[in-house]
Amino acid sequence: MCAQRLKPLRTNDPFSNIEDFDANDQDTTYVEPESWTIITALDRVLHLAKGSKLSDEFFEKCKNPLAYLRQELELSDIQIIVIAILIESGQAISWRGFGNFLDISRLSMMVYSEEVEELVNKRWINHSAAEEMNGMYEGFKLVRGVVTALRKNKPFVPEKIDNLTIQNFVDRVSSYIRQGCRGDISSFIHDENWLVQIIDANQHLPLCQEIAKLDDIHSKSLMCVALSDYAKYANSENEGITIAFDIDSRYPEEWECNHLRDQLREGSHELIQRNLLEHKCDNGMADTEVYVFTSHTKENLLSEYSLASTRHNHREDFGLKKHKSIKEKSLFFNDSEQEQLDRLCNLLTKDNLPSVQQRLEEQGLRKGFACLFYGAPGTGKTESVLQIARQTGRDIMQIDIAGLRDKWVGESEKNIKAVFARYRNACKNLNVMPILFFNEADAIFGRRNENAESSVDKMNNAMQNIILQEIEDLDGILIATTNLTTNLDSAFERRFLFKVEFHKPSAEIKAKIWMSMIDNLSADDAHRLASKYNFSGGQIENISRKRTIDYILTGKTATIDELEKYCEAELFESKNNRMRITGFSM
Repeated sequence: MCAQRLKPLRTNDPFSNIEDFDANDQDTTYVEPESWTIITALDRVLHLAKGSKLSDEFFEKCKNPLAYLRQELELSDIQIIVIAILIESGQAISWRGFGNFLDISRLSMMVYSEEVEELVNKRWINHSAAEEMNGMYEGFKLVRGVVTALRKNKPFVPEKIDNLTIQNFVDRVSSYIRQGCRGDISSFIHDENWLVQIIDANQHLPLCQEIAKLDDIHSKSLMCVALSDYAKYANSENEGITIAFDIDSRYPEEWECNHLRDQLREGSHELIQRNLLEHKCDNGMADTEVYVFTSHTKENLLSEYSLASTRHNHREDFGLKKHKSIKEKSLFFNDSEQEQLDRLCNLLTKDNLPSVQQRLEEQGLRKGFACLFYGAPGTGKTESVLQIARQTGRDIMQIDIAGLRDKWVGESEKNIKAVFARYRNACKNLNVMPILFFNEADAIFGRRNENAESSVDKMNNAMQNIILQEIEDLDGILIATTNLTTNLDSAFERRFLFKVEFHKPSAEIKAKIWMSMIDNLSADDAHRLASKYNFSGGQIENISRKRTIDYILTGKTATIDELEKYCEAELFESKNNRMRITGFSM
């Protein structure tokens, strides 16, 4: 007989009802397998445990699968039953939830508290709030990896979190805070318990000894949140945890945690009293909403921790693309675009830029150069940035725009600030000022929402305001490219000193591109293709690549008729009308 499955739930508690269960079911048709697997044994235990009241009859019927599982998993019978129920549930279970499944009282289940807590200590399960009758109660949940291991018929081996070096401890905690924590208040309860476990497991480290002395679990977890911030932002203007971003997103609005907020602001919290955290100094004033590690913490407890900024040389840490690695490529533009690009390239040479910036500064003008390249896809915007960098001998700091957005509250804003801080450090430490490059920048340079209500809209507005101020204060070179200009905020448009529009090439320019891309193409055929097909340079390059691939596969050079077939396949019309940006060009 197949193992009985749980009925659909009627309340928030996963096991509040035990319907249609026949306590007198003798299971006479069941035949035990000749050999067990972990999953089949757990399935049998689960079936017999439901509504069993943990009776002697249940343990007698279950003796063989339990004996197998005790040997394989090195767990007690009760612990095996708890694991089976948690696997079937797939969510956190309260004491009442276990009791409902087994048909015993909550107190009868609590008799086994020591065995359940041992599962926590073994790191098979975590404390987690469980929903019960429209309220949250103490519960338990499987840690990640348990189901996967057992499904593969292997005992679960918890991750190693003890006897870590200070380097591994901070990096492991930082990684957990940023990736393991789910960032919502209800789940941070079990995250806090994991953090306490790793602290307790590394009492050989002075840092962990100091954290263990703290009276409150929230204080201990807050030190770990500060560790994550320190590992990423130490010694930068973004260093520091804040009430708005780091605390409000994790700690609930209740008396205990509100008291924590008040004490932090007043400077009476135990983290501040023990000289572990302090208010961040901003232009000589203490910012009571932002907290950083004290010099005591950094020098005495974290002195052996190597920050990411000191583990790599400057070039690697700045993430620069070397100008020498950029291959020379011939680009063909209409006269107006070519003239603007030539002037910009001449301005950015190592000989001209310093003197121009000096004159601007002497006249009290901003000396940064923000440039916008805009136009249809495939018109050469990105490649123009690369060729300008190659010709002027400037490395490129290209920003992964998708990577700037973070699921954690406030992290996206910090990421934007970190980009510009990293760029300023690069300008300060390198002999030649690099180019800060935002490709397809409309994703973050879009219009601000004046009536922002959702957290996403507010985050986008905050990011855009930061970028606007950073461009205003820019002393270096920023180039942004975009295909869509209709969504560009007017405030961004005003801040770009140079704006270059990239048009589809004229027939004459297209003919030159065709001849540069296709070997042995005659001038007549090039003009024929240029006149017939209104392609961008990028589209012509696609056709050239297809021709090359076919030559590699067949050994035959495509004829003009075959080239036209490639062109027909490439044809498509854009459904989005692109509006030319207002303002001036170079």
